[in-house]
Amino acid sequence: MSDTSPRLSLPLIAPAQAQKHVTHNEALQRLDVLAQLTLQGINQSAPPSIVEEGQVWALGAGPTDAWAGQPGMLAAWMNGAWLFVAPMDGWRATDLSDGAIKAWTGSAWDTPAIGPLEDIEGLGINASYDGFNRLVVASEASLFSHDGAGHQIKVNKAAVTDTASLLFQTAFSGRAEMGTAGDDAFAIKVSGDGITWNTGLLFDPATGQAQAPAGMQVSGQMTGTAITQTNTDTTPGRLMKVGDFGLGATVAPLINDINATNLPFGQYRTTDPQTVGTFPTSVEWGHLINFGSSPSDFMQLFANVLDDKLYMRRYRAATGGFQPWRTFWNTANTTVDANGFIRAASPIVQLSDIGHEEPVEPVGAIFEKCDVGQYRLSNVGPLAQTGWSVEIPRDINGNRQLFVDLDYDAANATLTLRTSTPVWDGHWQAGAPCDIPQDRWIDLRFAPFAEEGADQAG
Repeated sequence: MSDTSPRLSLPLIAPAQAQKHVTHNEALQRLDVLAQLTLQGINQSAPPSIVEEGQVWALGAGPTDAWAGQPGMLAAWMNGAWLFVAPMDGWRATDLSDGAIKAWTGSAWDTPAIGPLEDIEGLGINASYDGFNRLVVASEASLFSHDGAGHQIKVNKAAVTDTASLLFQTAFSGRAEMGTAGDDAFAIKVSGDGITWNTGLLFDPATGQAQAPAGMQVSGQMTGTAITQTNTDTTPGRLMKVGDFGLGATVAPLINDINATNLPFGQYRTTDPQTVGTFPTSVEWGHLINFGSSPSDFMQLFANVLDDKLYMRRYRAATGGFQPWRTFWNTANTTVDANGFIRAASPIVQLSDIGHEEPVEPVGAIFEKCDVGQYRLSNVGPLAQTGWSVEIPRDINGNRQLFVDLDYDAANATLTLRTSTPVWDGHWQAGAPCDIPQDRWIDLRFAPFAEEGADQAG
C-alpha cells in the first residue's frame, strides 16, 4: 500500500504509527495549498523577497535560489519553509495576476478550452442579459466570420404572423427594421419616433417583385435593362427615358425610311438623303409624327422645314397600304377673300383703296395709287395660272361691286389695276372709273414661287 494518496499525494497514517499527528498535519498543509488553488504567478524563476504564509507560485523551467532544481513544481510558503508539490494533469488554478483560470497540461499552465455551452439560461458579453434579451453583447463591433466557404446568420420564427427581423435603435427606440414582420413578405421599414412606421421597400415572397409603398425618389441616372436601351426600344414593361421616340427631346431621332411599317409610334426627324420614302413635298428635311393603333393601321403627319404646311396620310394594310398624302388647310395655305370665303393661297395680296396686305406669305409688293380707280403694285410676279387668281368684292346679292382691268409688265415686275363701276350689256363691261369701296378689297393670288420659277425656266 502506498504511503500517499493517488491524486494529491497526501501522506497517509500507517498502522501503529507513532506521532500520528505529524503525518496528519502535513497532509492538512498540502490540502490547504491545493484545495481552491490560487497562484501568485506562473512561470516564476526566482523566489520573491517578501512572501506570506500560504502563497503559491508555479515555477518555470529554470528556477533559481531556494527554488533551484524544482522546475515545473508548485512552490508554497508554509511554516517558514518552501513546500514543493508536483501538479498533475488537469489541475486547475486561478492566476491572481490577471484573474484567469489556468489548467496544467503536463508541461505548462494554459487557459483551458471551454466545452460546449448548451441549455444555458443566458449570456452577457461585457454586459448583463435579461429574461427577454438572453444574449447581450456590449462591444464596438461583432464579427461573424466563415468557417469554410461562407457564413449565414439565421433568424427563425414559428409562424407566418410572427416576426423575424433586425431592429436598429437610437437610445433603445426603434428607427429602422428589416425582415418579415407579421407575414412572409420581406420589408424595410423606418420610423422617426419608434411608434409610427413607414414601409420603404416590400418584396413579394411569391414573385420577388419590389414595391415602394411610400413612393421612391431616385437621384442620378437610372441604368440597366429595366429602362429603354435605345431611343426606339419597344421592349414591353421597360421605363422610357426622356427623349425616346422624340418625347421631351431637343433633337428628335433620325429615321431612315418613312414608308417603314414597323416604325414605332413617336416623333422623328427626316433628312436628305438619309431618309427615304414617299414624301408629300420635294423638301425631305422635316418632322414626322407616327401614331395609330397597330402596325397595320396608323397615321403619319409631316411638315418640312421650309414652310408652314402640314400633311397627313393613313396606312391601312387591309385597304392597300399607304393612302396619298393630304394637305391640311390652314392660315399658311388659305386666305379668307373679300366675300368671306376660304380660298387656296399662294402668295396673296389683299389690295384696298389705301394700301395692301400680304396675309399668308410675304410678297414684298410696293403699293401706289395713281388715280381714281387706278392702282399699281411693283416688285410682284405674275398672277397664278392655275386655280383662281382674282376675287372681286360682291354685294349681299352676289353682284360684282367692281369691274377690273389688269395689265402685268413682266419686264418691270409691275401689275396695274383699273377699277370701274360694272355695267351689264349682255356681258359685264367697264363703266366709270371708281375706287375700291371702303373696308373692301380685291384678292390677288400670285403664282407660287415654284410655278413662277418653272415659267421663267420655260
